[in-house]
Amino acid sequence: MAVKSERVAPWKQEVVGGLVEKLEQYPVVGVLDIADLPAAQFQQMRRKLREQAEIIVSKNTLLKLSLEQVAERKDPKLEELIDHLSGPTALILAHLNPFKLNSILRKSKINAPAKPGSRSPLDIVIPAGETDFAPGPVVGELQRVGVKARIQAGRVVILEDCPILKEGDVISKEVSDALAKFGIMPLELGLKLRAAYEAGMVFSGEVLNIDEKLVIGQVREASVTALNLAVNVNYPTSATISLIIVKASAAAQNLALNVCLPVSQIMPVLLARSSAEMLSLAVAVGAKDPRALDEELMKMLGVALPVGAKPEEKPEAKPEEKPKEG
Repeated sequence: MAVKSERVAPWKQEVVGGLVEKLEQYPVVGVLDIADLPAAQFQQMRRKLREQAEIIVSKNTLLKLSLEQVAERKDPKLEELIDHLSGPTALILAHLNPFKLNSILRKSKINAPAKPGSRSPLDIVIPAGETDFAPGPVVGELQRVGVKARIQAGRVVILEDCPILKEGDVISKEVSDALAKFGIMPLELGLKLRAAYEAGMVFSGEVLNIDEKLVIGQVREASVTALNLAVNVNYPTSATISLIIVKASAAAQNLALNVCLPVSQIMPVLLARSSAEMLSLAVAVGAKDPRALDEELMKMLGVALPVGAKPEEKPEAKPEEKPKEG
């Protein structure tokens, strides 16, 4: 919807004009939730992301006007981002695709101390063992939040693992102070992507929050399954043709071997099999009567000659008699 310039104050027109100019420079526009993020941490994350994305903070009304004008000029689909402008909000502009951008935002989160009144994002256990705390009021403070502690050899010792919070529990002031003493920072502060626009599509934050390792594993599994199916049904593609040829060659060689077809590719295998069968038969015969084997076979089988037996001698060839002269 077009915005009439006379209804907008001059300074607002200037701000909106600058925002529109920036929005038109980037293919990806996202809406960030910056609630509960302290100013110092926000600036830290803003600097960290500077080379990958630009973050714009302004009043939601001005952001709305900017998105309306860009939607009119560029793509009406951009107006869907307006539905996500509520509470502490910022726009993020990038040349990265929304999934990559969301992944970077998730990895850029920083740990923060527990804040009274907030909810624990995970189960927290104080481990058993000796601490660096000197004897004093700290023992009573720990005991009040359910941590079993006492003084041993001039140090405060935790007697057993003590669950202090479960996921979703509201963090009290006493628990927050106890966690701080142990240096436990259970909260994660970061920029949450509510929605993002790219190439005529708007992706919600829920869609963008994917488990990359899980998806990569599923893609690999699907690829292997598809490859196996294509090979099994002999479907020729650039990825399967070499495997199909190898499979066909192996099947042909097995067939030739089973029917004892004397071709050059399998002759060595046929000869080796025949030799093995011959030796197996010789072993069976020799077990019943070693004298039935000649010396050469006995050497091949590693069998000693029976005591008193002599190897079979071949008769010597008689010299040919010359015919008598008349």
